[in-house]
Amino acid sequence: MTKQGRASLPNLFKQWRGGDAKAGQEMARRFSDWYYAITVSRLGEQDGRKPLKQACERFAREIVQLNSAARLMDWAQSIILDELELAGSRIPGGDFPNALTENRSPTELLRTSWDELSREQLMLLSHAYDSSYPLEQLVEEAEQAGGYPIAVLRSRLELKRWLRDVRGVPLAVVPDEPDLDCAPMPIYEAARMNSSVEEARFERWMLSRFELCRDVAEFAVFSLAIRAGALSDPPAPEAQPEAKPAQHAVTRQAAAPAAKPAGEGSSLAARLAVGGLALVALLVVIAVVLFRFVL
Repeated sequence: MTKQGRASLPNLFKQWRGGDAKAGQEMARRFSDWYYAITVSRLGEQDGRKPLKQACERFAREIVQLNSAARLMDWAQSIILDELELAGSRIPGGDFPNALTENRSPTELLRTSWDELSREQLMLLSHAYDSSYPLEQLVEEAEQAGGYPIAVLRSRLELKRWLRDVRGVPLAVVPDEPDLDCAPMPIYEAARMNSSVEEARFERWMLSRFELCRDVAEFAVFSLAIRAGALSDPPAPEAQPEAKPAQHAVTRQAAAPAAKPAGEGSSLAARLAVGGLALVALLVVIAVVLFRFVL
């Protein structure tokens, strides 16, 4: 890891003020990644694009007037909160295919999980991400699986692993075990925080944990789909076909399945970029260019 990669944001700010362009670039990258995670989780990629762009541009334009490293975090957060308020703060959820899902419907991807994942875990996720579902009842259900919100976090991780391993979604943050420090994450994604102050406090904490930012960002398309009801109606068990009368046996050779093109799906992660990263990269470049005009 580079010296800039190890430095805290206030220290990067001080280095940038002292003429270190690389420190300015690293600072811009961290804040733009953070802004992206917040906007895509709250608003989705399409509705979040404008507030993300405006927040990054404001950051690059107004930071030259900031003289105190102690004010950096509060100032940067006030920018994104202002832009979110103008954009409506949150959407209730929705189905938004993107590059990460290879333009497949996230709702349809989630619906196929009923055939392979625990029904109890999927119902728990459905109830957890439905902010209208009674919290007392949700907590009671989670107690049967290890407690709230840990059971929800574990179910979320199992779903991410299945999406990566079975459905080929190139998710990057899929640890072997859930990080218990991140237990509030599904509460945030489900818009179940007790207040806007608590929500802002969690987002501030995200800024200090890169993997948490990335986790929230890459799962956003699925958390929004679950919030919109993608797991709310489990499919009914298929009816067993009635036994047919025995007929004269006719020997037939089963048709061979069509051959899968060589290499298909083998480099999915390499071929796909996480939705929105191109926009974020562009905004980082804008920010860095503006920084260099100041230096």
